[in-house]
Amino acid sequence: MLFSKRLLSPRRSGITIVSGCDRIRFKSFVNHKLFADVNGANYVWSFMLRREGMNPYLRKIEIIQAALGADEWVFWLDDDAYFTDFSWRLIPYVERFAKFDLVICKSPVNQGAWTFVSSGQFFLKSTRRSAQFLDAVRKVKLDDVKKWWDQEKYGMYTNGDQDAMVYVLSTDSRFREGDFFTRLEYTEFNSREFHYRDAPNEHRLLHLASSSKTKEQLLSEFRDRFELNEFLIPPEHLEGIDITSYSNLNLALPG
Repeated sequence: MLFSKRLLSPRRSGITIVSGCDRIRFKSFVNHKLFADVNGANYVWSFMLRREGMNPYLRKIEIIQAALGADEWVFWLDDDAYFTDFSWRLIPYVERFAKFDLVICKSPVNQGAWTFVSSGQFFLKSTRRSAQFLDAVRKVKLDDVKKWWDQEKYGMYTNGDQDAMVYVLSTDSRFREGDFFTRLEYTEFNSREFHYRDAPNEHRLLHLASSSKTKEQLLSEFRDRFELNEFLIPPEHLEGIDITSYSNLNLALPG
């Protein structure tokens, strides 16, 4: 795991940003880390070892469980998500939704596809009910979810943690919308590359997702369009930082 400059420690208010993958596909962890520093947040990047017979997407639930309690909030984001507005302040933002335990976005309609929520990025409050929610999600059997799934109601089935979360949120009375969780519009922190028209900081967060292009293609095109570095970090935030070792880092092949 990669941690911020200070060790994880419980605080009455604060936020821990958590990400990870079973391989290093992108250099987004540099983006996440610098954004965390700007926000005075903890940051954890977890390398998820694949386990035989276990859906790799559900490994992230265990990572979030481990991080819960380090701060008042955990903010999970997938490794294919990048912060693009470095003026975004997480604590004042999420405090607007303090009565909820889970703050999550809907997905945009992307080439005709959409999902009920996007588990690629969400805020989760460090509460007993949040811990119970993660435990319920971890125990879900995806075969049961697939049989239950209503595409017209919940959108595209993705065979992972997102579907398990939707199942629990929709079937367990402990975790009702408007009480346990709130669904925000995708524009809050779940934008796609085609939503950016004039500037890279036009939206808060970029999530790479497409059915017609690879994530690597999306990232490359976004960088070229706005003349950005490979970390999508504003130059002023890289002053005094040696990024040579990260620039030379060999990434895992797409897959």
